[in-house]
Amino acid sequence: MTSLPPSVLVVEASAGVSEALAGQHVEVAADAAAVRALAAERRPDAIVCDPAAFDELHGDEALDAVPFVVVASDRAALLGALARGAHDGVVAPFDPAELEARVLAALRVTARHDDLVEVNRRLAEQAMTDDLTGLANRRHGERQLQREVALAVRKGHDLGVVRVDIDHFKEINDVHGHQAGDRVLAEVARRLGHAVRGGDLLARWGGDEFVAILPATDRAGVLRAAERLRAAVAAEPIRVNEAVEPVTVSVGWAHWMGDTPGDLLVRADRALYAAKDAGRDTVRPA
Repeated sequence: MTSLPPSVLVVEASAGVSEALAGQHVEVAADAAAVRALAAERRPDAIVCDPAAFDELHGDEALDAVPFVVVASDRAALLGALARGAHDGVVAPFDPAELEARVLAALRVTARHDDLVEVNRRLAEQAMTDDLTGLANRRHGERQLQREVALAVRKGHDLGVVRVDIDHFKEINDVHGHQAGDRVLAEVARRLGHAVRGGDLLARWGGDEFVAILPATDRAGVLRAAERLRAAVAAEPIRVNEAVEPVTVSVGWAHWMGDTPGDLLVRADRALYAAKDAGRDTVRPA
């Protein structure tokens, strides 16, 4: 996909401004209201305007990260706009090359800001994501469970937790190696991910265990979800190196009964061990 060129939004453009910026992707707005309408469709990368328009637009949340280049009628007006937060500016009559250079500098500021925002977004996503499976990690899962329990307390919502553990996973690692075990983990995660609803959260809790958090789900719904997760994994064998191995999971689930997030997880964990004791590839309630 081709990225759009940097956009310069000029308010009440004079011929001199338009000509100076002829080499840029320029849109012209008649007034502040037109700027807001255009910005709602696509945020500009820089705005060129007079001090009055800057004062009207500066502080708009949608334009918070956009640098303003002010074209002022005199030096005092320019200095006042700069003191109030304008990024840069010139005094009319101006040198067209100078205005273009200042606008280009403002565009570079926007590009650096956008790059930083993207880096921070990726770092935040990585901090919440398990590298191997792409699912939420335990830290994010615990925070989400605390949030959902708080909502359940405040609004009386139902809530369910399902714990899933791969059966005989140590044997898979011992026989086929840890790289093959990682591929099995990733495939199980993929199948579980397809089996949860859009509003649920599936997290890798560590090792070969996963936890599904099911907001607004009654006991019958938690049971159905737990069985759906079990069946999704058992539906087909998984290719492990040159072999095709049946892989199953044991599942324990708990419905929120006013307990803390920790106690809810403990009850689901006990149910998981009951499923293991019952022969694996099965579902047990708390």
